[in-house]
Amino acid sequence: TVSPPALGLTPGSSNEEILRATFDFAHSLGYMTFATTAVDGKTPTVRALEVHYLDDSGILYVGASRGKHFYDEMERSPVVSAMAVNIIAVRVTARLEKVFDKPLYDRYWELNQGTKKMYHKDLSNFQLYRFAAGDGEVFHVYEDDAIARVRFSFGGASPRPWSYEIGDGCTGCGTCVERCMMDTIQMKDGRAEIQHYGCNECGICFNSCPVHAIRKQEFV
Repeated sequence: TVSPPALGLTPGSSNEEILRATFDFAHSLGYMTFATTAVDGKTPTVRALEVHYLDDSGILYVGASRGKHFYDEMERSPVVSAMAVNIIAVRVTARLEKVFDKPLYDRYWELNQGTKKMYHKDLSNFQLYRFAAGDGEVFHVYEDDAIARVRFSFGGASPRPWSYEIGDGCTGCGTCVERCMMDTIQMKDGRAEIQHYGCNECGICFNSCPVHAIRKQEFV
């Protein structure tokens, strides 16, 4: 059974449709929580920052003072993981790119009069970034515990692989079908197949396959 759509998205939604729904959702909330790596290269840090559309590209922008730790972290490693959650959760992992276009700054200050007042003595101390390239996911758990999950990419990046895939070594024994928590593994032409849209990625199929035919995907 296929779960209901999340943000109107289904297993057949295109990459562009998922990207647009994800960014529109984050934009409607007004902010995302950003996880970065501290300048020591190992300590995780997190904060909430406003996100905006500043042009007609459909790409999100974010800004911070050059005195903030966020700026230092972007100088060292301009990759963030960002989340927006309001019942439905969206995740984006992206490389941020510095922006210097004056019209974009003018638009930002127009939309953020309070921030402009905060930095009014020297607006040049503020840095804008755009989401240049990355991947993301829409994830929703319904009241009946059904799951909807779709993934996308942008800026030339590839979508994050599904955590588990069933390989050619599958013998069709049905163990994973029986053990699957979400009943999203089905038999097709004598082999098991994961319906990723409703998969919780719990890994019980991987841990219970008697012939080790299920691959656990790695990603960075």
